[in-house]
Amino acid sequence: MAALIITSIVGLSAFFIIADERRGHGGDSAAPPPPVSSLAISSRALDDKPLTQGEVFPEQEIRLVSGAAPYQVTMTHIDTDCQIATTGDLGALLAENDCSQVVRAGLTAPFGGYQVTAGIFNLADEGSAALVTDKAGDLVEEGRGSFAAMGGLGSDPLAEPLAQVGWHSRGHFLLYCVIARPDGQLVADDDPYAERITADLVEQYLGETIVAKRAIEP
Repeated sequence: MAALIITSIVGLSAFFIIADERRGHGGDSAAPPPPVSSLAISSRALDDKPLTQGEVFPEQEIRLVSGAAPYQVTMTHIDTDCQIATTGDLGALLAENDCSQVVRAGLTAPFGGYQVTAGIFNLADEGSAALVTDKAGDLVEEGRGSFAAMGGLGSDPLAEPLAQVGWHSRGHFLLYCVIARPDGQLVADDDPYAERITADLVEQYLGETIVAKRAIEP
């Protein structure tokens, strides 16, 4: 099992892709998101407005480039119990770091029909988010916890070793996705669709569009 960790310039953000814990090798990822230097999202004390479904997933489609085929949002969910979006020991780790809510959605990718769960955990501060980001790698590698999928993906990525998960922290948020092929086959470490989905949804959409907007809002 291998996890690829890319640390941002200021050391606040890490990026992981983990596929099929039993195979022992990982693929290259896209570049990490640009670092957020604003104090506005460094802690929930400063950024105290709770996330909402309308803020994170306001439409039934996510279109990242004008004219491109969109990601279809099939369902959304918000909860103050962060454990509901995890399996194993990851839920307890989030609770220890004062996770207050999770907002997530089930999506269908515009290529390959890949099924995705993507979401945001709201943690106490950037230190807590970075800590969970780091420790989640050990949990997933050792089969002791992971991110849960929604709907048709099944409820437990640990029981669905063909899925791939990716995550990183930005400010006091932890962003993640769970990716599965529609045919139930292995999502390979170097699967180009999975790499693009993670870059599109975790880095660009959740990181650069949703979370970064909070860093610049008054």
